[in-house]
Amino acid sequence: MQQNDISHLLPHQIYSALETNPIAWIPLGAIEWHGWHAPVGLDALTASGLCQHAANALGGVVLPPLHYGAFASIADHPWTILLDREDSDIIVRLMLKTLTRLESLGVKKAVILTGHFAVVQHDALAELQQQWQSKWRALKLIILSPTDCPDLPLDPDHGGLFETSLLHSLKPESIDLTQIPNTPIEETNPAGIQRRDPSHPLFGVIGADPRALDPAQADQLRDHLLDWIIEQAKI
Repeated sequence: MQQNDISHLLPHQIYSALETNPIAWIPLGAIEWHGWHAPVGLDALTASGLCQHAANALGGVVLPPLHYGAFASIADHPWTILLDREDSDIIVRLMLKTLTRLESLGVKKAVILTGHFAVVQHDALAELQQQWQSKWRALKLIILSPTDCPDLPLDPDHGGLFETSLLHSLKPESIDLTQIPNTPIEETNPAGIQRRDPSHPLFGVIGADPRALDPAQADQLRDHLLDWIIEQAKI
């Protein structure tokens, strides 16, 4: 899985990979609480895993994931380290620097895949796209979020069945559902205020109960997303 990870490659391997397809995959994530059952680096792990699979299919190199994401409503949850809303331009500046350098190194296309779905993150990436396209560039920029993929078999969420299934399909050892108390839950709103209560079994999980995880459905979700990512990267 790490055969295209630029941080593991020798220079001649980088040049060889880019000769096959001069494309750079850039995964974005965050450090966030996703419930007791999932790692705080989930966003970057899923984005990086999807980029690795896509690079295996199309070629190119994968950059190390950026674990700093923009503000979200769960910013005060434990082990959550996010940029403040007013600092989201830091992501834009980091990516502009990265893209400009990649362009100078002969990369012809960059695909940014964000595993962090916060509205502020999407706004920052829209600003990045606008700034990059405001002048002629030798490098084409494609920015993707799993939330934009059509016909998803599960609804996107935060730490719920969608994100849990996706990471399980990529790194099953990273998910431990036994960490969630085996307590029946009766509720009509999986995004309600009750999920902000630390005593709730699904504290910090905003979405469908991840304990309903079905490995076959998880793999279907991963494959559906990968097909879409690969097709978008070909444009």
